[in-house]
Amino acid sequence: MDPTFADWVRQSFARGHWQQWPADQSAAVWEFLNAWWTHSLIESEPVFPAHELLKLCAEASATLGPWLEVWEALDHPVADRHLAQAASLWEYDLLVDDLPWETWHLENADSDAWRTELAAWLVRVAPARLHAHGSSEELLQRIRLIGLPGPTRWDDPHWPSHRY
Repeated sequence: MDPTFADWVRQSFARGHWQQWPADQSAAVWEFLNAWWTHSLIESEPVFPAHELLKLCAEASATLGPWLEVWEALDHPVADRHLAQAASLWEYDLLVDDLPWETWHLENADSDAWRTELAAWLVRVAPARLHAHGSSEELLQRIRLIGLPGPTRWDDPHWPSHRY
């Protein structure tokens, strides 16, 4: 997938203000995004990786929670594999209290609120699923660290030795 294309699609949905369209039209967009998201989570090789499609859906709808709820509700090994991949990509940013994607182009995005929501969800949902998936102890420790407040996190013996 070309990252430029993914950014273009994400920004087009976000800037389309489809939530303000007539109810039947906006419902169709929501249904499309939800179907795309749900299908991609159980697809071995989705067109957009799950972590990229989450950004798209969240930015397109100006909300993160419903997309995380769908992921959480899916008890599927492929969804767990996508979760492991996303967690390994996100942990670096989340450990330093950053959202793992830019929202500068969005009018109504609250990146701090989304980061907090994503981090809390990951800490709550990911450990059991990733443990069952066979993810590394290192990744599981980093997810645990994400849930700790600043100084406690940094002083933890499992804090990564590389610089953040």
